[in-house]
Amino acid sequence: MKKRHHFIPESHLALFTQNGTKESKLWVFDQTSGKQWEAYPRSVGYQKYLYRVKLPNAEPDAIEDVFAFVEDKVAPIIKEVCSSQEIPEGAEEYNLLINYIALLSERTPTRREVFSRPMQDIAKIMSQMMVATPERFESIKQRMKEDGVEYNDEISYEDLKKFVFEGKYTISFDNNTHVNNLLTAVDAIIPPLGDRNWTVAYVPPKVGDFICSDNPVNLHWITPKKRGFWSSPGHALTETEVSAPLCSRIMLLGRFEKMPTKVIISSKRNLAILNSYTGMYAERFIYSKENDFLWFKRDNCVGNVDDFKRLILKGSE
Repeated sequence: MKKRHHFIPESHLALFTQNGTKESKLWVFDQTSGKQWEAYPRSVGYQKYLYRVKLPNAEPDAIEDVFAFVEDKVAPIIKEVCSSQEIPEGAEEYNLLINYIALLSERTPTRREVFSRPMQDIAKIMSQMMVATPERFESIKQRMKEDGVEYNDEISYEDLKKFVFEGKYTISFDNNTHVNNLLTAVDAIIPPLGDRNWTVAYVPPKVGDFICSDNPVNLHWITPKKRGFWSSPGHALTETEVSAPLCSRIMLLGRFEKMPTKVIISSKRNLAILNSYTGMYAERFIYSKENDFLWFKRDNCVGNVDDFKRLILKGSE
């Protein structure tokens, strides 16, 4: 049974190492502490048993094996995009790349939490409704007994209601539920991802490097305007852009609006802006080829790792 389930594939992280291989190292930056160290791709970007499932007539690693199959199929396509600086022309290669981007977007622990929070809130509301009145509680308890569900009669209605409404408990879901949410989300965003116009953004070595993160595929607005409370961008909405760093030299940018097929990032300012999309949505870790990288500061200036560390230390004071 596999223990380490990579939500950022080793083959993907390898393209952000010094030599572009799994046997080479990359730099890891911890946004919570400001610490930085070198690591091999196999030692980062994973969580234990993240995709382990319990299904009839299936191995616990069945989902992880499917993900690994997709990664193996798309790895040479990504290398070709990074080498040729062109989106695949073949339908099969293009579809594999889009499926991979969708999977990379939704398989991270960050995205799992996005789905878990509303599910937990709903479960708590339902629990409160169940014990709202003694009559409702007795009715539900009777149905539980009829369905063969055991209930401890030593727990009084008053004690249970107090426990439920105090909220001093946590609600969790099994991996089957999480994986089902993940696969549902992937299926939902594949069509709009495929419909976008994609640009290959290339950054020359003299300008700097693209970074990766523990939540690398991101969706953001491209036009600043007031949108009210419900302002989160959606995958099917216009005036949005998807950014996906493929390697230290290449980032894919997808919009519904007309786009050039290739752009060269010739200024440190533009590189810093694109890196900030990656870093802004990271859960905790940023991965980079070198121990320094560029990002766009709130004062509209280009910053480096030392600036980032000072910001973190200042925030912890």
